[in-house]
Amino acid sequence: MTIEELAKQKANSVPNSTLVKYYEAGIPQWHMETILTMLKPKKLSVLQEFILKFIASGINDVSDICKFLGVNTSAVNNAVAILQKNSLITVDIFYSKLKLTDKGEDALKEAATIVPEDIEYALYVDGLVGNIYLKDPNKRKLYNAKELRSFEIKSINTTIEKPTLDTLVYEEVKRAINFFKKNHAYEQDKLEGDLQEVSRVAKTYVEYKKVYVLVFMNNKSEDIEFQVYEGTTRNDDYSIALQRQHNNNTRVLDFDSKDETGEELDNSLISVLPQEIIESAKSFSYKDSTLEREISNLTMQLDAIKDNSDDDDEQKESATERIRFLEKKIDEMKSERKGADRILSTYDHRPLLLDALENAQNTVVIVSPWIKSGGLNNEILGRIERTLQRKTQVIIGYGISEKEDSDKWILQRLADIQKNVYGKNLHLVKLSNTHEKVLIKDNEYMVITSFNWLSFKGDPNKGFRQETGYYTESKEAIRQMKANLSNRMSIKI
Repeated sequence: MTIEELAKQKANSVPNSTLVKYYEAGIPQWHMETILTMLKPKKLSVLQEFILKFIASGINDVSDICKFLGVNTSAVNNAVAILQKNSLITVDIFYSKLKLTDKGEDALKEAATIVPEDIEYALYVDGLVGNIYLKDPNKRKLYNAKELRSFEIKSINTTIEKPTLDTLVYEEVKRAINFFKKNHAYEQDKLEGDLQEVSRVAKTYVEYKKVYVLVFMNNKSEDIEFQVYEGTTRNDDYSIALQRQHNNNTRVLDFDSKDETGEELDNSLISVLPQEIIESAKSFSYKDSTLEREISNLTMQLDAIKDNSDDDDEQKESATERIRFLEKKIDEMKSERKGADRILSTYDHRPLLLDALENAQNTVVIVSPWIKSGGLNNEILGRIERTLQRKTQVIIGYGISEKEDSDKWILQRLADIQKNVYGKNLHLVKLSNTHEKVLIKDNEYMVITSFNWLSFKGDPNKGFRQETGYYTESKEAIRQMKANLSNRMSIKI
């Protein structure tokens, strides 16, 4: 699930509050490369077992044992040394007499002993909430600081100081190891046995776990509430920790300063749409939020029924009928919502951009004042290339001033794409003083908005971004906009 999909699903989850922001964040994780000493069961060798049996029978002289076994003294002495090292016997050095310890008696019964073994293993300490854990290598990767900047994921301040060997608590490490072994059978051999100690910490450095952060503002008090998700699972510990940082004036997010440009963009937005579409969208907005809540509620009911499908045949049949009914109802509501002129929230925009690039058959038109890595990242660049490869035109108009305000390396990437065989289908048109932000998919739909299609992805450093857009499937409105843009771009759309 993308963060836009999550934001849309959870937008109405906090009563009397509005979702004012969402972004990807990196929770710091201390990565500790450690040497763990594990007490592992180990089978006795045949010689070791016989030596213990002789000692238990009262034959406790090395020379006598050698005679009975017919083994040279060197081999027996080596075996004795190992048994002594593992505390299975004691040796009287004056009389060369051997004696079983309690541990040795137990080992003889089991024909095995417990020996310490050092292994290299990574421990992790959560830099925000402090819990110790071992990481499943098959789960989501952690990010380093460079990757965090590259993917424009906001790093969260650590509240846990860099852990050391002295600050690790034995019981917490042991509990983490046992929990990990219980849930990861394939690692049980390496982590076999019980933890004796963390012998050494070779290196400690910070990595980051990607999470989704939703920010809600109370409509009356303007208090802020955080929700943090790992995928689709809410992490209340993280939510509380971020709330605490925010309440303590730690920089968790920034607030937008109001400027004149925003108002100018809104005026421009309204002026290019027929008044009847604006009125239609506004009248549908209340019904749209109601539909959204109903779809969300029905989807949760549907998921709950599917999760509890292990009942008897009669209950299964009843559940199947209920599933069919809910699926039909959800489809009807989605169809009603899809075709209507409507007002879009921030989180509605990016899925439409992805849909246009993924499914358009003839032409995708994108007008955006700026082209920045925050909006036109590797994901979008890849989708643009795939769109071009299926012989669909992509027309991008950009530029709000005469000077170059867009990221030059992104423009170069687009220019490089144009050099490919399929690149002839990509048209980059530098405009000046363009305030419109437009998306057109074939003749299917059009969006005119305050959302910067190619420069905004939900960046936490941009503060609260309450973007508003108008969605329409009006063929006449789409025709007029295409004619307008064709004239301005000097290109046939």
